Amino acid sequence: MRKDKRSFTTIVSMLILVLFLGACAGKNNDGNAAPSSKESGLSTAPPASSAASGGESSRKALEPVELSYYFVGTPQKDLPLVEGEINKILKEKINATIKLNLIDWGSYDQKMNVMIGAGDAFDLMFTAPWSNNYYKNVEKGALIPLDDLLTRYAPTLKSTVPDYVWNATRVRGKIYGAINWQIIAMSYGFDMRKDLAEKYGLNLGSINRYDDLEPFLDKILKGEKGVTPLQFVNTYDTFNGEAPYFGMDTIGEDASPGWIYLKDADTKVVNQYASPEYKDFVTLMHKWHEKGYFRKDNASISDDTADVKAGKYGGSIAGTITPGVESQIFLRWGVHKVVKQLSKPLATTGRAIATMTGISSTSKNPERAMMFLELINSDKKLYNLLSHGIEGKHYVMVNEANGVIGMPEGVTPETNGYAPGTDWMFGNQFNGYYISKDDVGNWDKIRQLNASAERSPLLGFNFNPEPVKTELTQTNSVIKQYNTALISGSVDPVKMLPEFLDKLSKAGVDKVIAEKQRQVDMWKKTKS
Repeated sequence: MRKDKRSFTTIVSMLILVLFLGACAGKNNDGNAAPSSKESGLSTAPPASSAASGGESSRKALEPVELSYYFVGTPQKDLPLVEGEINKILKEKINATIKLNLIDWGSYDQKMNVMIGAGDAFDLMFTAPWSNNYYKNVEKGALIPLDDLLTRYAPTLKSTVPDYVWNATRVRGKIYGAINWQIIAMSYGFDMRKDLAEKYGLNLGSINRYDDLEPFLDKILKGEKGVTPLQFVNTYDTFNGEAPYFGMDTIGEDASPGWIYLKDADTKVVNQYASPEYKDFVTLMHKWHEKGYFRKDNASISDDTADVKAGKYGGSIAGTITPGVESQIFLRWGVHKVVKQLSKPLATTGRAIATMTGISSTSKNPERAMMFLELINSDKKLYNLLSHGIEGKHYVMVNEANGVIGMPEGVTPETNGYAPGTDWMFGNQFNGYYISKDDVGNWDKIRQLNASAERSPLLGFNFNPEPVKTELTQTNSVIKQYNTALISGSVDPVKMLPEFLDKLSKAGVDKVIAEKQRQVDMWKKTKS
């Protein structure tokens, strides 16, 4: 669905006139006096939408710059080609080019920690509670506040995302991450290879908890040589990343001690590692590990992408289940799967900020970086370039009226030079193409789901870790030492869980939980 360029330019130009008059009146979107460029530390370059209109004077007002963007995913052979096409758009609209730095899943956190620690200069990075940790980046001073930048240079991005979602990003009142707008009401469950589900008669209707999968997993174990029944995903996705499955919600960093039960009207903060849910889960994982449902070395695997694509796993648990997820799985892995959600959709702070893009404190061009974020949220061509690649080479239009794309003739997920399958990581996913005719209408379904789903009682609450920074460092060290081993099932929880809890106690877990409780109680008073 392509729009006439002249009409688009006219509309944008009118929007800029309105924004300019509003700025002259000295007011921002919140009704407060707009800070001067001197007060805010921002340049006086024109807003992104002004540059995007393509006017000659707008282009002259912006000096050429090169931005650098770091994000996580499976390496893509044709990334340089896609980068080149993206830069044609950026050069025209904001007089910038961008260097795309795609780091593989197993190396991303380490790479970013090293760069941040060394004070390396770059502009944009993917950040979340589960990858390149958002909260830690804020505490380290690795991210700059975005409030003024959003108001000045990204009006579309700012207005598209609801206020309650922006509030979920706030740390000590400031926004440090630009929301990648997508589904925020997530349910959790599992996926299984479709061919194995059909071969061994998997009845999805009979599976309501992970335990119910055992008879089916036994069939794979006995009948499929060279296939491991389950892939062990990682410690974020398993337990820590799926708190709603256990009837709970996180506070602050997902893995840090101190969660609440969703049905607890008093929102009492508890140590999730001492909960019956955690004990039952690690006991089940140990049982499954001993039965051979997992690889014996699962606790030490950092990247098994090749094995997933080769069909060496039956499936995985602890997955996020969304409308159209089957198509996304196939695009990314080249494997057809069936899925089943085992928890009701729930909007939480953790889900609201599950995928964000931050601007580095070492960026020499934060204004232009925000202009890029505005474009990736408003320019559909740019968004789909980054998400799906070049039309005719990496995808073809199957049904332009409905926005459905497919792979070019002779191209498969394995041979496609650009098919990252991470469109949820960039900008506004609702601007994206559908990757299957079966997905048509899913964007509307997700919008409705976001608006109607149950919300966590702590949605919008952000924990300030500063008062217990020492204790969090100590407890996180203990968690890293024990949690992976327990979650993977590779150690006996009868012995290791009591030892884990004792070490957490000595590391100051009670003080962390007490501080979380204090802040939750104070926040609740402001909501009443």
